[in-house]
Amino acid sequence: MKAGQFKVGVDDDTGADLGFVLSCLALGMISMEEFHQWIHHVIDNTPGHDVPPHLIALLGLRKPASVFKPNEAIMRRMPHDPFITDDRFDAMLGLQFFLRRDKTQAVEINQAQAEAALRRNPEVADRFFALFPFLMEKAA
Repeated sequence: MKAGQFKVGVDDDTGADLGFVLSCLALGMISMEEFHQWIHHVIDNTPGHDVPPHLIALLGLRKPASVFKPNEAIMRRMPHDPFITDDRFDAMLGLQFFLRRDKTQAVEINQAQAEAALRRNPEVADRFFALFPFLMEKAA
């Protein structure tokens, strides 16, 4: 399922973008507020604001743990993003290191490890900022 340019389905393998965003939330790369900003970004960039109901329902959730609980009314299953391989996962942790220096890290990683993971997989940062252009300032 698509919402404009975004892949946000949950019933099959059409939710790659939503899967990536949810992985970012789970890793602490983004906050719940930033998750909601992303949903508004999707709505604003979707012709006719024609987005699936589960995206609107996610706006009502306030805690990340609520997003990941099974909930038939919101999402029957978590979307999968085949982009996230083991190596790219490490790069996501590296990006988290730089985005969330002020927060506790999900996994212990130092600056050298973070830089190396991102050098090996620069496409992770590209994908992140393509989906979250409104976070570019935070990373600068």
